[in-house]
Amino acid sequence: MFRLFRHYVNGPAIVLSASETLILSVLAIAIFRTLQSLNFDIHPYFGGPGATFLAVFTTTGMGCAGLYNRKHFVHFDDVTSRALVILPLILISLLLMLLAKDRIAGGGIPSGSYIFCFATLSTFSIVLLVWRAAFIKLIDRTDRFKRRLLILGSGKRAANIEKLSREHSHRTITIVGYLRLGMPPVKAGQHADCARTKARREEYWVSPENLAAFCRERKVDEVVVASTERRGHLPVLDLLACKFQGVQITEYASFWERESGQIDPDEISPSWMLFSDGFGVGIIRSAVKRAFDIVVASLVLILTLPITVPAALLIVLESRGPLFYRQERVGLHGKTFMVLKFRSMCTDAEKDGPQWAAKNDARVTKVGAFIRKVRIDEIPQVINVLKGEMSFVGPRPERPVFVKMLAEKIPYYNERHITKPGITGWAQVNYPYGATEHDAKMKLSYDLYSIKNGGLFLDIITMMQTVKAVIWHEGAR
Repeated sequence: MFRLFRHYVNGPAIVLSASETLILSVLAIAIFRTLQSLNFDIHPYFGGPGATFLAVFTTTGMGCAGLYNRKHFVHFDDVTSRALVILPLILISLLLMLLAKDRIAGGGIPSGSYIFCFATLSTFSIVLLVWRAAFIKLIDRTDRFKRRLLILGSGKRAANIEKLSREHSHRTITIVGYLRLGMPPVKAGQHADCARTKARREEYWVSPENLAAFCRERKVDEVVVASTERRGHLPVLDLLACKFQGVQITEYASFWERESGQIDPDEISPSWMLFSDGFGVGIIRSAVKRAFDIVVASLVLILTLPITVPAALLIVLESRGPLFYRQERVGLHGKTFMVLKFRSMCTDAEKDGPQWAAKNDARVTKVGAFIRKVRIDEIPQVINVLKGEMSFVGPRPERPVFVKMLAEKIPYYNERHITKPGITGWAQVNYPYGATEHDAKMKLSYDLYSIKNGGLFLDIITMMQTVKAVIWHEGAR
């Protein structure tokens, strides 16, 4: 029972939520007293119960945004992105509640109350990032806040998980050991039930009937079934015994998807795609995404005019040729359309046939090199979004000649066309620009993840990471 509670309500989440509720309560009371000392008209309610309500309401909203989910709170970029999305929404909600109460009560809410909410959440957003950065430093120094993992099996799958656990950016798991089922020859003086050999971490030989006791003794949180041998080798009843005592049992493909943010391309099969959750695009989801695309594309088109107009003039002045570059790309359900970009290459760039862009490409003009680095050349694609040919967030649209070539070599490559292509996407922000078959295969793993798990929130996170990539000039060519 305790292990089930520990799994669903984990210690780090309790520590974070309790500490941040306390921090926000203290901060709210301090700001309330400061406003009072400055003679602002503010209701006394916000000095006590109001401060508590604001703190609980805010942390509840943060919880809904995944900020207390172990998968997210261990990554500072993820924390920042989600906080920048949810905290303004919480502030707007609080201000609307005050406004509604003000209207109903007939002017019963002092104007200082609005300033109180704005000042408290604005200050808390800074304090939150500092506190989360310190918390992540603490996670790096100890394994106490990580999920204790036992890998059932060895080989490439186990090696992939080992590599993932060693990445500095991956703080959610620690590997207790690698487990092989069966009984090797027992040496003199060695216990027959649990012989141990040294490997990358501790590698154990365990008889199936001792599996549950083994997990209990080593406080294992999760067993990942990474073994490729299934027929007659998987101890189903013993794994169920582990599950009943609170240990999570996870199949490798699901574990990899959850922890890496991608789908292992070597594990994709028709049965997996058929029976796994996701990949559904309903009417409501499509309508929300289309409305989101129209609003964002319209805003981008208007707000970037001070950038796009000078860029257009520089392109025309530097070299002869059209201002825009139109190129055939593959879109939804394999239908082609003409993508629109600012021209960044000389007019005879493809006289020798279609080519992938390369690093330090000689065909790129000086102005073109700059607008590519800061992604200004991509802005005209918002017109494709408004026309309904593209989405703002989705898989990168590729040329028909490359799609045909890659579809012949990479299984399930055409499945990325079950959704509209995007100006930016999960693959673009998580994988550097690539121009090889291997790169296309790796990007497909991220594209399929976004299609399977996509939604409005993932789109917003992707867009915010795109802004970071533009600022730091990541991945552009």
